Amino acid sequence: MMEQFSRKQFVKRLVVLFTTLSLFGGESEIIGKEPKKEEKLIPIPDGEKPVSENDPTAQALGFHHNAKETDFILFPERKLPQSKNQVCLQCAQFTKLNDGWGKCTILTSGVVSNMGWCSAWSKKS
Repeated sequence: MMEQFSRKQFVKRLVVLFTTLSLFGGESEIIGKEPKKEEKLIPIPDGEKPVSENDPTAQALGFHHNAKETDFILFPERKLPQSKNQVCLQCAQFTKLNDGWGKCTILTSGVVSNMGWCSAWSKKS
């Protein structure tokens, strides 16, 4: 016969399990998160500053320097497989400055990441 646990015992065991897994680096497989990869940082071009994601225009367009941070509730079309390559680097509004940054004709208050996204994205021809 299987031993029955109180809620308190169950929660304690669950906390111990997740704590143990996190100590051994196994939480990414259990919780479903991908392990963090080291990102190569590309310097911002001299005299430029990145567009603030808190800029009113950027917020209205759902802009993020990392397209993976898109609010999928507000922009569910970003979840579609055909949207995976929708990043600033592939946008008609974007002009590349270096391997990590460029200028946008919509978000003009600074530079945007090549891997960014906003709802004004349109495919380069």
